[in-house]
Amino acid sequence: MRSLYLAIIAAILLTIFIACGSSPTPTSQPSTAVPQPSATAPQAIATVPPASESSDEIFSMQFVCINRSLQTCDLFTEYVARVEERSNGQLKLDITSLPELGISGTDMLDLLADGTVEFTELPGNFVGGTWPFIEIAELYGLFPDTETQNKIFAAVRDDEVRIIRDRFGGEVIFYDYYPDQFFYSKRPLDSLSDFAGLKTRAHSVPLADLINGLGAEAQFVTFADVYPSLERGILDAGVTGSGPGYGQRWYEVTKYIVGPLYAHPHNAVVMNSETWNSLPPHLQAILKEEGAKTEADNLRLVESWDQEGVDNNVSEGMIYSEFTLEMREAIRETAINSSLPNWVGRVGGVDTEEVTIFNEKVGPIVGMRINPDGTVTSVPVQ
Repeated sequence: MRSLYLAIIAAILLTIFIACGSSPTPTSQPSTAVPQPSATAPQAIATVPPASESSDEIFSMQFVCINRSLQTCDLFTEYVARVEERSNGQLKLDITSLPELGISGTDMLDLLADGTVEFTELPGNFVGGTWPFIEIAELYGLFPDTETQNKIFAAVRDDEVRIIRDRFGGEVIFYDYYPDQFFYSKRPLDSLSDFAGLKTRAHSVPLADLINGLGAEAQFVTFADVYPSLERGILDAGVTGSGPGYGQRWYEVTKYIVGPLYAHPHNAVVMNSETWNSLPPHLQAILKEEGAKTEADNLRLVESWDQEGVDNNVSEGMIYSEFTLEMREAIRETAINSSLPNWVGRVGGVDTEEVTIFNEKVGPIVGMRINPDGTVTSVPVQ
């Protein structure tokens, strides 16, 4: 009988032991833990459903363009409308401009880095004094046509995006592009000698090098101040795109338009990194997807903007002429003998990352190489 009691007690204890779940988990049982992504694996933001997508949280900020009279700012207006619609009003962008904010744009990298400006068109020709690398695709006269310039920009784009993020705390959303450059002049420019002493507005250091190389006198004047400077005789001429000049009514204060100077100025459209990182992934995806559409529209339109701008200026009474062969040769010589060496000096010399990038990615396209002594030699075009 005692043995029977002991057997019953043992059975009860075993039942309790199993019920408490203390038996080991079989090693062949697959784990149900959620796997963590690798630190090096790329994250596709468009495919990750964000937890806050259905949130009512509103993200508002200003979007700064250079000037509302420019065709690119019209494209930005369309971009902002699409972003707001796709985000169901969760992302609101209020367009403003440099003149409205009372800033020149030359210190935009600092304003972007410290968060004073959160989302902006970064005017590369204005910030070159702070960061001359950005001029690598806009060394006026170094390339013979727009196609060559486009190849250069494609070759250095990843480096530019990387440096903007790492050095200046900005996330590049997309790029915008402006038309080729033209001289708007009060007096005719029929020969190279006509440039002598011509007080001419420049908007970048490479452009100033070119203007001076032609015998004119470069002066840095903000875009909004060119009209009154021409009107008052402070300037004799100004350089900008045919469309932007028309938008600012330069035809009222000049008579001759000469060009084109092959150079589509390109600007990164950049958001402060902290602001970017504060946005949920679905809004980041919308900003970049709509930005890509805007960039594609811009590239499709920019070629036609050149002729459209010339035609509009001529319809207002301006006289158009193309650069003579003598002028083009002088432009090329200035680029090689002045603009490029000056750029090397401003980036810090031949032993810099900037010059290495030029020799590896730009030089083969334009047939030039920067030597260790700073001189430039010809190389086969690839």
